[in-house]
Amino acid sequence: MKKILIYGDSNTWGDNFITGVRIPDEKQWVNILQKKLGSDYKLLQEGLPGRLAGDEEKEKPFKNGKDSFISIYRTNAPVDTLVISLGTNDLQTKYQKNSKKIIDDIIWYKKVLEELFLDEDDKKKYFNNKMPNIYFILPANFDYIDKASVVFDNESENKRQDIIKYFDDSSLNHIVFNDLKLFDDGLHYNYEDNEQVAERMYEVLKNE
Repeated sequence: MKKILIYGDSNTWGDNFITGVRIPDEKQWVNILQKKLGSDYKLLQEGLPGRLAGDEEKEKPFKNGKDSFISIYRTNAPVDTLVISLGTNDLQTKYQKNSKKIIDDIIWYKKVLEELFLDEDDKKKYFNNKMPNIYFILPANFDYIDKASVVFDNESENKRQDIIKYFDDSSLNHIVFNDLKLFDDGLHYNYEDNEQVAERMYEVLKNE
């Protein structure tokens, strides 16, 4: 059985910000993907609303992605594939992060695993002597003009485009969604989006 760890934010968790509750399990893209991949795969869903790629959240530090990643990875290890789906919350205007800092924070997850892999004991115990394949789901489109303008602005979108360009110019495995419909908050994946994301990720991961 192949294990895939998906570490992300509210769109990995399955948030419906309008209703204030989690969407049904069977409507979440991770669980739709699990069904598509079948019993030869085990998907480990580690999403948290508000999670940052970085560590700038002071009032609710549990949302800092870096702070919890190592323990979550070790808890679920070894895994064959790691999917990092972070960066959207880092684009919020309140954090005032520039593009380079967000990119560095997203890539940090790959770098920290490569560092752990150098330790012979960790390499055996937590990696089964093999680095996992790593994929990045980059920040998807959001409505920074109207519905989500409370937390995002035009500069947030410019930074999102900088992130996409950086990854497009790199050799890093990455996926980006630019045409999602979204719930009425202009930020979170609606039911149709969850289906679309699951289908796209199925095509990416089915041969892992």
